[in-house]
Amino acid sequence: MKDRLGSLPPTARFQSRPGGASKVVLFDVMDTLVADPFFGGFERDLFGIDGGIKALFAIKDQDSFVQFETGALTEEQHFATYFCDRRPVDGGAVRRYLQERYAWLPGMRELASELAAAGVPLAAFSNYPAPWAPLVEEAVGLSEYVPWAFVSGEQGVRKPSAEAYRAACAAVGRGAEDVIFVDDSATNVAAAESFGIPSIRFRGAEALRPQLRRLLNLPLEGIQFSVRGSGPP
Repeated sequence: MKDRLGSLPPTARFQSRPGGASKVVLFDVMDTLVADPFFGGFERDLFGIDGGIKALFAIKDQDSFVQFETGALTEEQHFATYFCDRRPVDGGAVRRYLQERYAWLPGMRELASELAAAGVPLAAFSNYPAPWAPLVEEAVGLSEYVPWAFVSGEQGVRKPSAEAYRAACAAVGRGAEDVIFVDDSATNVAAAESFGIPSIRFRGAEALRPQLRRLLNLPLEGIQFSVRGSGPP
């Protein structure tokens, strides 16, 4: 589904090169590469809700976001059904809040730069609404290191469904055995492994570095990296 608010530019998307020498590393985005602002006081800052994220979940229509994240609802429809009691939501304020707070997780921009310098293809494999992926791209310049290969809001399926893993592999032109998947979700990692994809549960950049080095058969210790561009750190 194409949202009227725009989509990722072609320059931000992964360019498949089948038959490459290196495996492709498929990265989840939220809370793997980029901090998710939703879990940083979102409910208090935007809606004045005390009690943490659980208090928001108690009154939020959970099905609305799942449908938005798979493209079944537009952004406008999502905001209209955001709360169970259908109270009004300022969608523009939500978008601004998110975009102002997206940021690379500690060490992940540097690790992505190291891998890219070593010739390892990287790709984003994200459960996220199609209209919000461009907000992430604009905020942190993700595609400079990790181009977007799969966004659930465009594909109509989401992790942990087998269809999502199949679509992600097709998007990067590799079989399951020729990609490595990194995600902070244990459920998504288990599903990927069941699909035949070597996977790592993300627990921080420093823990991830040696795990990727082993799976890629790549000595990363001596690689010099430089962070290109002038985007947010």
